Amino acid sequence: MSEARAGLRSLAHCPWRGCRPTLVNSAKQPKSMAMFHRRDFLTASAASLAAPAVATSALARPALGRGLADVAVVGAGVFGAFAALALRENGHRVVSLDQYGPVSPRASSSGETRSIRSGYGDQAFYSAWSARALTKWRAREAEFGRKLLYPSARIELTDRWTDGMLAQRKIFDGLKLPYAIAGRDELRHRFPQMAFDDVEFAFVETAASSVLVKAREAVLATIEAFEKKGGQSRFARATPGEAQGRRLLSLKLDGGDTLSAGSFVFAVGPWAGQLFPAIAHPRISVYRSEYLYYGTPAGDPRFSWPHQPLWHDHIRGGWGFGSIERGLKYSVAPGPRVDIDPDTADRMPRDALIKASRAYIAARFPALAGAPILESRVCQVDDARTTNFLVDRHPDFDNVFLAFAGGGHGFKHGPMVGDYVADLVGGRPLEPDAAQLFQLGAHPSMAV
Repeated sequence: MSEARAGLRSLAHCPWRGCRPTLVNSAKQPKSMAMFHRRDFLTASAASLAAPAVATSALARPALGRGLADVAVVGAGVFGAFAALALRENGHRVVSLDQYGPVSPRASSSGETRSIRSGYGDQAFYSAWSARALTKWRAREAEFGRKLLYPSARIELTDRWTDGMLAQRKIFDGLKLPYAIAGRDELRHRFPQMAFDDVEFAFVETAASSVLVKAREAVLATIEAFEKKGGQSRFARATPGEAQGRRLLSLKLDGGDTLSAGSFVFAVGPWAGQLFPAIAHPRISVYRSEYLYYGTPAGDPRFSWPHQPLWHDHIRGGWGFGSIERGLKYSVAPGPRVDIDPDTADRMPRDALIKASRAYIAARFPALAGAPILESRVCQVDDARTTNFLVDRHPDFDNVFLAFAGGGHGFKHGPMVGDYVADLVGGRPLEPDAAQLFQLGAHPSMAV
């Protein structure tokens, strides 16, 4: 048995908690191969970004017969987890790697909750994709056999009709998604725990398209399903290794080891700038996102699911969810974006935002004025200028695929992105509308 095959087999029994996996050595390559160092990979010519990549279905199973993984997926957040699962379900031998483990406090996909919603203003594509993603989420919840989804109304508070909300109404009509327009009096009747003095009406999205998701548990469940289906997980930091021509041959791991595969997916979120600076730095910003959990009164269910709706406040700013376990969650409107280093940043909320958050809660939830802050979370958002995801083949390498720039809305689309990545790697036809938005050429530089 080759070293590569033996090493990969050992990973199948490597759980995330307390995992000490056997290191994998790359398959030996002929000395005549023209290699170049990973530094050359990172500093690839910016001019090549516009060069079209050559699609080939031969990438689907390039490593068969050599004892290697077909695909190595770097990053086990929601994009990487669902990509690894979809690729494995398509028959590929897949290794998933994450430098901190899935749902680490440093990850963008960690935290107790995220939401699924179809309310996207005038962005019809994402409204439709979210509705389709919810169908996939429901199927996965049933498959995983654990409670992940909490259907809930979502209210968008406003004092006037904006162009975006008018467009959203037409989009919901076109998709036949149920909604309601609730005036101030109706809002007071339905949600007496909130103050609506400054609200004219709300666009009310129903539980048919609005759901609260247990984010951390959902990612863990996805990775567990991937492993049960024969996928292999690895706790390791991976960077691009050696390449030959238009093919990446291996990943470089800490300690000097390498891991070879036929194709590579980098679903690395806010770390994209470290691995692919020529691609990510001009197009993607990484900034702080902070939210607080407020303690609710003993014996009072009004601020918890299912009584408290999800809400988005177009008047005072920010958004939040009802409590499931940790308290009423509120993310204050952040003001100017503050850059964050996902590796080294302290995860403590800023005093100014705590003050602004308390003022908001006192105004919108009078009964919670002075309520204790039970927990806080600081994560990061990796957002493209267009707010669209970047999911495409690397411009210089036929077997390298990128999937990041999830922004503040990527989590809900995890199952859709996972299937899209699997189609991209497998050389299958892509959804034209998605390809038009996600391709590298559709992401102009921030400086433009």
